[in-house]
Amino acid sequence: MHTPDVFNETDRDAVFDHIERIRLGALIGPAGHVTHVPFILDRGRGGQGTLIGHMDAANPHARALADGGEALVAFVGPDAYVSPSWYATRPRVPTWLYVAVHARGRLRVIGDHDGLKSILERQCEVFEPADSGWRMAQVDGYVERLIGAIIGFEVEVTGLECQARLAQQNGAVDRARVLAQLQSGSLQDRRVAELMGREKGRG
Repeated sequence: MHTPDVFNETDRDAVFDHIERIRLGALIGPAGHVTHVPFILDRGRGGQGTLIGHMDAANPHARALADGGEALVAFVGPDAYVSPSWYATRPRVPTWLYVAVHARGRLRVIGDHDGLKSILERQCEVFEPADSGWRMAQVDGYVERLIGAIIGFEVEVTGLECQARLAQQNGAVDRARVLAQLQSGSLQDRRVAELMGREKGRG
């Protein structure tokens, strides 16, 4: 990923925060397979964290995972168009704001019953709202049937790249004008504005 210095996010906790806000990653295999998977991030495992997920065993990508090896997971967060008309300075051209994370690492397949059930339990703990009243144990028999149709995997991260393109290259006035426009825009725009606010707060 080409990342100009001004947009290069190197703080590992900030990168982890982006992954945990995005959750859905594209697992990219060596044979060109791409599968979109919700990931749990275990920050404490491995030098740069471990990503945990599962997919349908009928997916051709699942068969390719058997060899393990190196994997790439790409996360793309909120994004928004920026109009040149929003700036106070001239001349300007359109641009796009976004956050993207690339995580590279060693993939390990998890195919045993207990390991697969543990993945599902952890995903439910992380993703399911605490006040929903739903628990995986309520459908244990159904889950047992599903376990035979999935394959689990972990990616021990060995390299992280993050581009947080959030208008940092602009002066304070232009950045404030872009922020104001995004705050009054679509849901996606407002999510980018929230990230801009976080970036300003960290700076």
